[in-house]
Amino acid sequence: MSGQGNSTELMRSGGPETERETERTCWICFATEAENRRATWLHPCQCRGSTKWVHESCLYRWIDEKQNGNSRMRVACMQCRVEYIIIFPTVSRVAIVLESFQDLIRQCSPFVAVSAFLGSVYWTAVTYGGITILQVFGQQRGMEIMERGDPIFLLVGLPFIPVALILTRLIRWEDAVLRLWHNRHIIVRKLPLVNWLCDARSDAAADLAAPSVPEEPINFARIFCGAIILPSVATLVGNVLYRNMATPLHRTLLGGLTFIGVKGILKIYLRQKQYLNKTRRHIIDYTEENLRIHANNQSRSLATLRQNAGYQDIDSDYELDDQETEGETEAEAEAELTPSSLSEADDVRDHVIIRVPDRPFSLFF
Repeated sequence: MSGQGNSTELMRSGGPETERETERTCWICFATEAENRRATWLHPCQCRGSTKWVHESCLYRWIDEKQNGNSRMRVACMQCRVEYIIIFPTVSRVAIVLESFQDLIRQCSPFVAVSAFLGSVYWTAVTYGGITILQVFGQQRGMEIMERGDPIFLLVGLPFIPVALILTRLIRWEDAVLRLWHNRHIIVRKLPLVNWLCDARSDAAADLAAPSVPEEPINFARIFCGAIILPSVATLVGNVLYRNMATPLHRTLLGGLTFIGVKGILKIYLRQKQYLNKTRRHIIDYTEENLRIHANNQSRSLATLRQNAGYQDIDSDYELDDQETEGETEAEAEAELTPSSLSEADDVRDHVIIRVPDRPFSLFF
């Protein structure tokens, strides 16, 4: 009895716990009961403290955002994970059927969209495979092959043609040739006879390794475009270089091999030059002499580029201004650096005039 009396006295006394329960604050808009006395308050879950109470209108908006158009979706509290008890009024059977049909459409739409996209990609690949057969075998022979072929084989084989072309483009034989060329000394030295003949050389010279060749990054867009246009380019090159051959298939194959070989050789040559250019570069010290020599060359190259771009008149005006400024600055420097104006205790660096050009970028470019 004494325990019940103490609890009753605490509740009547209005301690801090009771005061926190009576002070209602919406956990969505953070408004208190004193700010809006006409609002309807709810405690829809098992939360206590500052997250116990919420405005009914705020809770409706928050539930609508969570459901995102699906009114039958279950919503739970983010803190205590208790599902809200939402009671809907009785509706007709027609509305229930329509709502169920709408939910079914909403669930099936993503699968239909993905299927339509994959189907369009598949039939595009089939069409491309058919056009490729007409290009390679000729129009008459290609039509005969597709008309007499098995439909299942055509539906499976035609879309595989662009896939095979893309996969062949992933074979980077140019990199293998470059690595073989850079490691030719090591490969030859590993041969038994050559290794026996080269024993007299020092171990340090024999163990020298060629610098690694940086691999070109993979560009999927370039690979895809190159694979798609390869049959057309092979047909064109075959008709130009091997027009005397009667079979279109042979012309296209030889034209494709010629195009791939020439393009690969040019690519290997370019990458070798780029590799040598990078390995032979060096950075010089930042001195006045180097700055004067290389900055003049770079400024001349920039002037040439700007003239080609249509800035000849503007550059000529800047050059005249620079020449006039240089003449005035040199005269001032000579006047200030005369022996009569300098005392024995003065430092020459205190009388040096540093001129900043009107266009600072011309100094470094």
